[in-house]
Amino acid sequence: MRSLLARLAALGALAVSLSACGGGNGNSLPFAGEPNAAGGSNGTIQTGSNGQALIRFVQGSPDVVTGSNTTGTVDVCIDALPLGITNDTAAYGKATALASVPAGIAHTIAVYRTQTPGFGSVPGSECATAPGPYFGQAALAVTTFTPVINSRFTVVLAGTAATHTFGLYVFTEPSFVNAPGGNEVVSHNAAPGFSTTTPTKTVGFGTCSTTATPCAAPANLAGATSLAPPKIAAANTATATAAVVSPLAAIPAGFFDGAGVPTGTVIPITSVAAPAPVAGQPYVIDLYAIDAAAGGLGLIAIPEQTLGYGF
Repeated sequence: MRSLLARLAALGALAVSLSACGGGNGNSLPFAGEPNAAGGSNGTIQTGSNGQALIRFVQGSPDVVTGSNTTGTVDVCIDALPLGITNDTAAYGKATALASVPAGIAHTIAVYRTQTPGFGSVPGSECATAPGPYFGQAALAVTTFTPVINSRFTVVLAGTAATHTFGLYVFTEPSFVNAPGGNEVVSHNAAPGFSTTTPTKTVGFGTCSTTATPCAAPANLAGATSLAPPKIAAANTATATAAVVSPLAAIPAGFFDGAGVPTGTVIPITSVAAPAPVAGQPYVIDLYAIDAAAGGLGLIAIPEQTLGYGF
């Protein structure tokens, strides 16, 4: 009995010692898992990580709008956990909020159709087996990407099966080490299916003087009149496409996208109202041209968060 008590006392001392290794401030101990312990989180240390990066996911493929999934929602996993605590599910034409992940190490991104409620399934359940099948349901698309410290990137589920472009596409974004001195727009051609069917194979962007469709008094966004489609990401690696930044003299009524043109004004196809400014932030808008049903073209406009992340 005395021997058993002595062993229990030793184990208690070891537990206290391990707690002290955390610095006594509630920070987690360094950890690593397979694969990469789902990216870690703020306040934790991960082997091989040397800083943070920000990721946003966009659901830009109309192919997921099928059967009972009328909104085209998908669940997004990074390594073996949902991308975010409450923002791991994205409907077609929508984007998640920014999420922080450790930089300098590889992360596996897997996208699944959102589970039908039942059998204990909740959004993100698939991440427990990602990137493999979840109860027989394979991932829609998988890729691996290694973000650079203090970087931002966007992963878009885009394209269509009919054009052989369905898959994940990765974009690198401005990091806002210094807040922009003026208003600007960050444009992305995330419509590879549309790009394969247009004569120019590109997408162009601009501003509108009204929010009505079609866009009134269209004006090109500088440098964004003819953006080539991105390269589809392979399962084991992703080739990132740089987004294009255009200055904005004033906040317009709306934005539009259309088939790209080498010269002249881009002809609007889809237009949206300009998002409201974020209080206390420079006016920076992300525009994503996405594929729509029947070979059409969609557009997503997101006000960008430029301050508050330490980048």
